[in-house]
Amino acid sequence: MGEPALTLTYKCTIDGIIPLGTWSKIEGLGFSFQVTEYREGGLNTYMRKIIGPARFENVRLSRPVDSDSELIYIWLAANLIKIVPQTMAITALDSEGQEVTTWNLAGVVPVKWSGPSLDINGNQVAMETLEIAYDEMIGLGGMVGAALAGAMSIGGSLSGSVSF
Repeated sequence: MGEPALTLTYKCTIDGIIPLGTWSKIEGLGFSFQVTEYREGGLNTYMRKIIGPARFENVRLSRPVDSDSELIYIWLAANLIKIVPQTMAITALDSEGQEVTTWNLAGVVPVKWSGPSLDINGNQVAMETLEIAYDEMIGLGGMVGAALAGAMSIGGSLSGSVSF
């Protein structure tokens, strides 16, 4: 079992070439399946569960405002002209800057940006938050995700319903 990384930061890039800087907090990374219960005729002992499509949560990225904030503004400005779904890599980095794991998201579009509260009397770090929506997770981090993504592309797409 690997050692847990206690101090992490998160490097984000768009399409592998557009840097969005380093983030201190990532929230909402996850998905759930839609489950429909189906009562089969004549059997009163159980209900079948039909697993439907995955629903991916919006991801919220937070960071202190710094010189990298301009990179975010440039990306957001490009999306104000025309929204084009892109890919995003969120890479967890340990305290020495070494990669721990990566989550790859496809169909990424920005849905909200919030800047810091501007208060001259405040004594807090100025934070900005970016919220993105995405269509799917491709590769679930590290070698396992890459193997899964490769198996899916070789074996074709996974379609239809799965029932227990």
